Amino acid sequence: MTPDTATASPWLTIREVRAVAQVGEKLLYREVKAGRLRAARIGGRRGPLRVHRDWIDQWLEAASSMVEVGRRQS
Repeated sequence: MTPDTATASPWLTIREVRAVAQVGEKLLYREVKAGRLRAARIGGRRGPLRVHRDWIDQWLEAASSMVEVGRRQS
């Protein structure tokens, strides 16, 4: 598998999700376990996790809070 074919797939490993979402692996596993981040297990209960790219955006939108950025008053 070449890097081009790997990135063409919408299904990502946890390590790839970490890079896309710019968060830690422990957080991702915790979010999957809590049911806040959707993931698919490949090959049964102990198989590797895969996360669809769309699910990452859904999770980030649901987990984020709006922050107003403004100028500091002096």
